Amino acid sequence: MSSIAWWRLALLQVLAPMLASCSSSETVDQQSKLAASTAQAAVLVSDAWTSGAAPSHYASSALQSFAETLADAGRQVESAAASDPAKRDALAAAASRLSNAAKRAKDAVHAEQHAQVGQAQQELRAAQGDLATAYRNYFAPQR
Repeated sequence: MSSIAWWRLALLQVLAPMLASCSSSETVDQQSKLAASTAQAAVLVSDAWTSGAAPSHYASSALQSFAETLADAGRQVESAAASDPAKRDALAAAASRLSNAAKRAKDAVHAEQHAQVGQAQQELRAAQGDLATAYRNYFAPQR
């Protein structure tokens, strides 16, 4: 191999992990934002059902879809490479809590249990706060 080929190979070995971390960071960012907006949609749909503005079958179906989207976002975040796995795992855990709360809201709507929908909404809001905190921590500049 020529010296130029060796130099390119060495450069590729240095750049490959950097490129992988960039795409991983973008994935974490995109999936975290998807989780945040999906969680907000779940809160809005459950609010609409509670107020009588949305029929049960619509709210239940929407909440099921939101729960699946949140679970998938959590899996995507969890599988992303990270320089700080604990911070990444905190984001994934928040998305998982959001998914579980959306499922509980769906089940409560299906059973027409207003009090349980209210509890699920509280869980959704708390997990939204956890997601926001984990997101800030994940993307905070290293000191």
